Amino acid sequence: MKTIQITALILLALGVSSCGTVVGRFPVVSTKNVEISRVDLKKIPYERNVEGTDSRLWFLFIPFGGSPTIEQAMDDCLQEGNGDFMTSCRIEDVGWSFLLFSYGGYKVVGDVGDSLGSGSRDLK
Repeated sequence: MKTIQITALILLALGVSSCGTVVGRFPVVSTKNVEISRVDLKKIPYERNVEGTDSRLWFLFIPFGGSPTIEQAMDDCLQEGNGDFMTSCRIEDVGWSFLLFSYGGYKVVGDVGDSLGSGSRDLK
């Protein structure tokens, strides 16, 4: 009985794998048109550590959903933080696999600010 349990644990450990890689780190980034000259980065309020993702699931070699993109993950993060630019941005390629199922995509984490909010200057 103990041999069966050990064998099952070894097979489970071999069947499950995950991976995460940092694709890039950016001090200031946006996917929208932002007039950055009107932003005082020290005065603007931020939503800290906002996370956005874009991913898809596979069964065998059949993908469910469109191909994940960094831009869509970043847009998701900006929408979640109600802003139009990010500072201290980190982009990760994430994924896991369990027997016949796989998951992969991008995760974006950063501090989201709004260039049109309080702390921004009017252009003259």
